[in-house]
Amino acid sequence: MVVRFQYLLDLGLGENKLVLKNARIAPRCMLMHLSLKSCNLSGQIPIWISNQTDLTFLDLSNNNLEGTLPQWLAQRDLSGLLLSNNKLSGSLPPHLFQSQSLNFLILSNNNLLGLLPDTIGQATEMKMLRLSGNNFSGPIPTSISNMLKLVLLDLSSNRFSSHQFPVFNPNSSLLYVDLSSNKLSGQVPTTFPLGIKVLVLSQNEFSHVLPQNLSNLNQLEYLDLHSNNIGGEIPNSLGGLKNLKSLNLSQNKLSGRIPLSFGGLQSLESLDLSHNNFFGEIPCTLANLFELSYLDLSNNKLEGRIPSGPQMDRMDEPNSYANNSGLCGMQINISCEKVPSEPKLKEEKTKKSNSWEIWFSWEMAVIGYPSGFLSTVLVMYVIGYFNITPQPGRRKKKKKPC
Repeated sequence: MVVRFQYLLDLGLGENKLVLKNARIAPRCMLMHLSLKSCNLSGQIPIWISNQTDLTFLDLSNNNLEGTLPQWLAQRDLSGLLLSNNKLSGSLPPHLFQSQSLNFLILSNNNLLGLLPDTIGQATEMKMLRLSGNNFSGPIPTSISNMLKLVLLDLSSNRFSSHQFPVFNPNSSLLYVDLSSNKLSGQVPTTFPLGIKVLVLSQNEFSHVLPQNLSNLNQLEYLDLHSNNIGGEIPNSLGGLKNLKSLNLSQNKLSGRIPLSFGGLQSLESLDLSHNNFFGEIPCTLANLFELSYLDLSNNKLEGRIPSGPQMDRMDEPNSYANNSGLCGMQINISCEKVPSEPKLKEEKTKKSNSWEIWFSWEMAVIGYPSGFLSTVLVMYVIGYFNITPQPGRRKKKKKPC
């Protein structure tokens, strides 16, 4: 089967509209836009595309293409290259990022590997860069911060490993960053643009305490740091993220008390602090979170009364509070009046322990040391300490019991 086109500029056969099996496409015209998405293409990237010298946009995603990214394609001056969900392998050619026209590069879910080229920062017109779901390794090149027009950066699910991060221009266009599921370490980076809205750093190896200046990213709406090794207490400054809608700090090593300042997160819709070492009471200020619709505080060491309020009363899923040391409240159907607090139980145990110790001491004094006691009484009697002869004209006074 031969498919011929003569007067086309744009050709789109994707989205399951047409499945090409054993077909040869031989366009006689010069295409500018070519989309063969989901066309069951296999083998290497078709060589006939190299003859399309006017091509500016190419979408071959969702196929079964194999092999490496050819040099002729890397050197083409494209504005958009979409090759996600294929089986491409090898490293990225440095020429790929030397294009001054490349706006969109989406290579997610392939078998690409190796280091990202240092030339990546030369693609200064880049707006969207998605390399997730591959096997890239090594540090994230610092030159990536030269992409001042970059809006979306997704490097998740790779093997990047570094404790140093690019320092982005505070006024660059970056709004969305996903670096999750890598091997990044060190302190949680805060060198992102001030206008960033989505920051996903989960499932890495970040440690140390949360930095105070994280609150400088005051346009954040989504912050995900779950499954790291972050320890020390949550800084109060985190409560200054007034635009935050979702906060996930679960499965870390955080401790201390949940900050009262969290009551200032007026836009918060989802809060997950589970699987940490938080102790003490749940702050009553959480009752001020009128937008909250999801809450998970399970697997901590929290105790006391769960705050009540118009929104907190709706947070009545028992699993949200499971595996804590002594919580009570209407949300989990445990009355706070019937459950003695931890300090009171400890006080009662201490009293019982002290009583037992006092009784035991006297018993030992009587049983263990009778000879010493009798000796003392005998000596005192001999020297006249006990005068049993009453004085004339006076009655002997009875001793009061001690």
